[in-house]
Amino acid sequence: MKKALRLVAASVLALSLAACSSGSSSASGSSSTAEPEASEKIKIGLAVSSWTTNAIFVDASAKIQKAADENGWDYTSVTLTSDNAVNTLENFINSGCNIILFQVNQAPDAFASKLDEMLEAGICVIEYDSEIYADKDTFVLTLDNYDAGYYLGEIVANWCNENVEGEAIIGLGNRESNETFKYRAMGIADGINENINNGGVKLQVETQPGNAEGGMKAAEDLLSGLPDMNVCVMWNGGSDVGAYEALKGANWDGALFGFDASQEEIQAMMNGDILKGSVSTNCGEELLNVIMRAVEYVENGYEYTDEQKADETLIKHYFEPVMVWQEDAADWLLE
Repeated sequence: MKKALRLVAASVLALSLAACSSGSSSASGSSSTAEPEASEKIKIGLAVSSWTTNAIFVDASAKIQKAADENGWDYTSVTLTSDNAVNTLENFINSGCNIILFQVNQAPDAFASKLDEMLEAGICVIEYDSEIYADKDTFVLTLDNYDAGYYLGEIVANWCNENVEGEAIIGLGNRESNETFKYRAMGIADGINENINNGGVKLQVETQPGNAEGGMKAAEDLLSGLPDMNVCVMWNGGSDVGAYEALKGANWDGALFGFDASQEEIQAMMNGDILKGSVSTNCGEELLNVIMRAVEYVENGYEYTDEQKADETLIKHYFEPVMVWQEDAADWLLE
């Protein structure tokens, strides 16, 4: 398994600056879109799974809504499910959205069935949590889940090497049933097992669902199946918060690590006890940034500014994981 992690912004890959340009003039000189009038509001549709329940998305939602209010965008967000995916996209298209952000890996067939229609309508499409259709002129914002997981796993292993006396007996909450997120837990396990001096991942259980409820159940199952567990790792912020509550309730005195660094995790870290750290991808900020790029593109008549053209990370961008430690948690608390 690969071990390298994209640790710096240079890890993001360049994509042709033709991306998202199907709304511009074609070779024949025709155009499928017109430059928005100054008085016309930018209309944005966003569809992401667990948008109102996943801790990290709750944070992101507040940030994007604030920007929408300040900038006068006509902004609609929808909690995406496989059942409502097609209707959601149809509603976005029919309502005249200039920009659509869609979590592709949650409903790839629905997205594929509507992608050409969106692009032919001159809509700027943001492909979130996937890069499958990057060659179809979409903006991309995604995460290499294996590499990001490995990053956390290696950090946990190094922490254990320095702080655990004897064997590190580690339990891991994963998301094995999800085709995308299962790779994050695989990376976590490999990062731990390939870098730890004494111990490793002894038991994995699935957090189903991947929220606080699932995390509580997973932590209870890990304690039951691994009573000597002294380190616990959760694959996302929701499950990490649930695991924190369950482990605290059981008077467990080991070390807990998570992924997402949601505001709930930050607040738990500030208690100075079992939650030692969590990985941040700056999800809310990155989602807002890619929306801002798309807005600028649309407002410029579906053309790139010179500044945008000079930014090789503009179109295809990977989240950059950063470890947030208990000692620094207060610096990550939002206003």
